[in-house]
Amino acid sequence: MKQKLCIFCGQSGMSKEHFWPNWIREHIKKDNSKKYIRGSVQGVPKGNEIEKNEHYRSGDVTTITFRTVCKSCNNGWMSKLEEDLKPIILNSIGNCDQLLSESETLWLAKWITMKTMVSEHTKLDRHSTPKSDLLNFGANRIIPKHFKIYVAKHNSPKIADYSRTTTRLGTAATIHLHLNKISPNTQAVSFYLGKLFIFVFSCTDPTVNVLGEFKLNQMTYIKNDKEDRLNFKTLNVLDEHEQRNIILGLEKFIDSEKTGAIT
Repeated sequence: MKQKLCIFCGQSGMSKEHFWPNWIREHIKKDNSKKYIRGSVQGVPKGNEIEKNEHYRSGDVTTITFRTVCKSCNNGWMSKLEEDLKPIILNSIGNCDQLLSESETLWLAKWITMKTMVSEHTKLDRHSTPKSDLLNFGANRIIPKHFKIYVAKHNSPKIADYSRTTTRLGTAATIHLHLNKISPNTQAVSFYLGKLFIFVFSCTDPTVNVLGEFKLNQMTYIKNDKEDRLNFKTLNVLDEHEQRNIILGLEKFIDSEKTGAIT
């Protein structure tokens, strides 16, 4: 099933939103002869059976779009937010040495939040952000408190790539809230924006504390409730091993001995 109503305002009249800005392709080297994979892999924690739904798509990965928002939001506040960030996004694929002001850092965090929310709705039953948070962000651009945003640089040749892992997590203190529920409440999203490596973690259960599993000490945390400056030039550079550990962090945690299923 496709998303029929806008995730940010609940209205109809849907349109396609580019994950990476449409104009970014004018500033990067792209190979349209290549193909990218779009799809999902689902399975039960610690289980051997998985369900793959993968498709090879022709063209550059920066052309990917998601039909999850209405034309009014897409052409209105979403377009303005992205246009205001254009110099910063272009710097990320260029020298990646810009010192952001407090307000620019907050804009970047809001843009990252917007893209995370848009992309998590590609499958109707796999999104984890509550509807109230989506509507609040659409109306007021308020980043949910459970969204944790981290940035670093990377040494990979990739300039555009995306990965998301989702599950339902709880603790012994909240087990009663999760009985007979299978909808996700947790997601770990990683994507590349030029020379930036961006990681977003969110879990709506406040008793869950698993960020230590991701080894994020080399990444810079953008605080949602405090204006702070972000300096691209001084960001740590993650090697491919460090990037991979973060991308697969939630998946590894789910399959580790630290977790158990509710029976």
